[in-house]
Amino acid sequence: MLEQILDRRNIEKALEQVMRNKGAGGIDGMQTDELRDYLTTNYQSLRAKILESKYQPSPVKKVEIPKPHGGVRMLGIPTVVDRLLQQAINQWLSLKYEEQFSKHSYGFRPGKNTHQAVMQAQSYLNEDKTWVVELDLEKFFDKVNHDRLMSVLSRTVKDKPTLKLIRSYLTSGILEGGMVSQRTEGTPQGSPLSPLLSNIVLDEFDKELEKRGHSYVRYADDCSIYVRSEASAKRVAESIIKFIEGKLLLKVNREKTKISRPSDSTLLGFSFFRQNGGWAIRIGEKAVGRITEKCKDITSRSNGMTEKERIRKLQSVINGWVNYFVIARAKTVMQDLDGLVRTRLRICQWKIWKKPATRVKRLLKLGTSKQKAYEWGNSSKGYCRIAHSPVLCRTLNNQHYTKQGYYGFYNTYHGKTEAQPSLF
Repeated sequence: MLEQILDRRNIEKALEQVMRNKGAGGIDGMQTDELRDYLTTNYQSLRAKILESKYQPSPVKKVEIPKPHGGVRMLGIPTVVDRLLQQAINQWLSLKYEEQFSKHSYGFRPGKNTHQAVMQAQSYLNEDKTWVVELDLEKFFDKVNHDRLMSVLSRTVKDKPTLKLIRSYLTSGILEGGMVSQRTEGTPQGSPLSPLLSNIVLDEFDKELEKRGHSYVRYADDCSIYVRSEASAKRVAESIIKFIEGKLLLKVNREKTKISRPSDSTLLGFSFFRQNGGWAIRIGEKAVGRITEKCKDITSRSNGMTEKERIRKLQSVINGWVNYFVIARAKTVMQDLDGLVRTRLRICQWKIWKKPATRVKRLLKLGTSKQKAYEWGNSSKGYCRIAHSPVLCRTLNNQHYTKQGYYGFYNTYHGKTEAQPSLF
């Protein structure tokens, strides 16, 4: 198996994926755009070292990023060479495991995505399974038991050198503050192999849920179970927590694990609401709050961006956000976000014009009458009041910002939903 993993065709495919993903270099400083040249010179010796079980992965570089709900998430950034090798292992193991995985597991799998997971949850709700057990695994990627994971792997992977290489990646150290500490548990996020290993660990959980006949959706360590009554939800939650902690040796965060109704539940940033006797998909409140803060940051009056830079960055963020939430019914949300952003863009513009004479000149150029230009250009009213004034709403209007490149939330959303009417 290890020779097949290291086959040139599999390595070339892995190289293309690593280069496409880009990302920061590891502790040796090598970047993804240097990897091809490195392999041209060193691949044969690297391959020989691995086949002889003499290869030792480099420690990963510890990086902490803030979580949306507070706290930090630890990432372990491998060197680009280790990233390549892990990607090659991932590609080969995925072929072995994909047929075993549950159809209700949607995370990090070919042909599976977030939208499918959320629409499956919607279908359960419309079957009147409206009590939701939302499970939260505490620091899942940091708590995976290595011995248990290797035991599970060995049921499918019989090649000992491959198993030894995978274990070496699990136990490679973490570099922090110039010191390397050894890992005894966990599969730190940031490596190509980590998502697959997480699905392998949790596949046993999937099988248990299916054996019990539960309706559920799992995306990596994010899992929701749908039942018909509160009593069932309480019974299921208690029983499943015992299985996770007793059999899988993982820790459940009991404070964040909860039983909820559809309108109060969240799944991958989405929630649900009643409509026409059924349940429709909406954007969760926290997701709206996060994008609002992001837009406020980009349109801050003191970040030094020009209007073009600000609009370009906004539109890039909007495109990605709308693509993610396009399956939700969100016309009003999109319009409200556009209103917020355009108001803040007007505030930025008013501040840039700064002097009364400049403001009068700009307003005249935008077609304002002399009287109104002088009246508002010399106004001492605050930025927010001016931004909502009739004179700025008429001059710095939607058409003006469209010409500047601001297509906006609603237009982006409407264009995508018009192109995909089957979603609704």
